[in-house]
Amino acid sequence: MSSPKPTGSKFEVAVVCPPGLEELCRDELKGLGIKSKVAGPGLLEFNGNARQLYTVNVWSRIAGRVMVRVAIFRATDFQHLQEHAMRIAWDRWVPSGFAPKFRISTNASRLYHTKAIAQRLHQVSLPPSLGEPEQLFVVRIERNTVTISADSSGQALHQRPWRTDVGSAPLRPTMASGLLQAVGWGGAFPLVDPFCGSGTIGIEAALSALGLPPGGEREFAFHHWPGFEPGSWASVAGTVAAAQQAADGIDLPPIELSDRDASAVSAAEANAERAEVANRLTIERRVIAHLPGRSGDGLVATNPPYGKRMGSGADRARLNGLYKRLGAVARERLPGYGLAVVTSDPSLAKRADGGVNRVAGILHGGLRVGFYHRPAGLEEDTEQGVEQGSEQDTEGGPDLDGSADEGVDTNVQGEDQPATTESTS
Repeated sequence: MSSPKPTGSKFEVAVVCPPGLEELCRDELKGLGIKSKVAGPGLLEFNGNARQLYTVNVWSRIAGRVMVRVAIFRATDFQHLQEHAMRIAWDRWVPSGFAPKFRISTNASRLYHTKAIAQRLHQVSLPPSLGEPEQLFVVRIERNTVTISADSSGQALHQRPWRTDVGSAPLRPTMASGLLQAVGWGGAFPLVDPFCGSGTIGIEAALSALGLPPGGEREFAFHHWPGFEPGSWASVAGTVAAAQQAADGIDLPPIELSDRDASAVSAAEANAERAEVANRLTIERRVIAHLPGRSGDGLVATNPPYGKRMGSGADRARLNGLYKRLGAVARERLPGYGLAVVTSDPSLAKRADGGVNRVAGILHGGLRVGFYHRPAGLEEDTEQGVEQGSEQDTEGGPDLDGSADEGVDTNVQGEDQPATTESTS
């Protein structure tokens, strides 16, 4: 059995991110001083110390969870599983008064009954929770190789503490940050989101440009570990305090959010207040046809409606008209601005602007979702554009003009949320 336990405060770390954003996540980790490698879809790995482990949890805008490898071994039956699992020093990871929780997935393995696997692991570690707080372990069995990892994050990192007001189909903040990084928006010029929904893109933009941590001062699972290092944490917390102090002196370009739906605007305002960036944003209720004109460079970054539920008939025709209207208004009112669109349908992106190119793609909610971008200053490529025909530029109607964060928010694939047989116990 291989047991990658911390030795001299060293860990084998696995970082989970939206599948398709691995290179962006690796670049982000590099900016944090961490050299990592892509280990699979939605997964990066690195060897690091406690300070680096804490740093990724605090500062990564794209990662969804950060785990530490506990053990790797082969097992084709329950006897071998328990023999290896008995050698794990569970008390390194499970604090006093906590219970282990096992999230299990299997693929092409002799051991496949996930509830029975969890029962055996509880027998050799600690019983399931009877109301006690839990320490999550992610167990992946791939071709009879068992990998057990301890979750260091606690609540998933995409569940930002400020984001409690959401729509029915919100865009994850990790995706919003991925979009901004993919198109190179760093806070040097204005940003407009005319389908802002609960404000995710704009709030992530403001936090990033101000150099503030995406999750604020939240608590993490590693805070409760028996081996928690207060000195290493104090060092990381010091970077947060310094960033908060520096943010007061940073002047941001305009970040303008709008939506036709009053409840979405209220949600965006409430989220911005909790994220402590409300005074850095302009949030208004309006339809896209009333988007005010602006000169100079900038970026329209938005997540218009899309998805299988918009698939055909009248709704599809109205959706085509909506994207066409988005592009027309942006070109007329914001001629110097680039365009960044999140959608699962390339033809819709082209309806908005024939010059957009796909700069990243992820699997999200069972859909292949793309990030499409036309940089500022480039003319629309009409040869690539979709024939406009005589479709009506209809605005309004349910979910078709400004109820944003309209992506389908279900589990993404990856080690944290695998697509194979799974059980949580």
